[in-house]
Amino acid sequence: MSKEQRNSVVVTAHPFEGLKNGDERLAKVKLAFEINQLLQGRGLKQKAASELLGITQPEVSQIANGRLSGFTFDRLYRCLQALDMSVEITLKKNTPAFTGIHVHKELRV
Repeated sequence: MSKEQRNSVVVTAHPFEGLKNGDERLAKVKLAFEINQLLQGRGLKQKAASELLGITQPEVSQIANGRLSGFTFDRLYRCLQALDMSVEITLKKNTPAFTGIHVHKELRV
């Protein structure tokens, strides 16, 4: 690898692009971000959050710090449900503009 290649900047659609399970990783990060926002909005400390979510305090810390390798989508969904959030999964046919896994937050007034 040349010095020029080492110093070049690569711009991607998301931070996990090109990595194994990149779309899945990004989706988990987005779900964890929402969990963290909801916990902060309630002013919960990690111990209280762990009791509400049904997970351990170290696992709350892992979510807070983005260490998500031990979390399945199912576990993250259950955390969101414990925070009074509904989770909806929509299947769509792949198109050039829409492939992979995506997380969208619906705002209702």
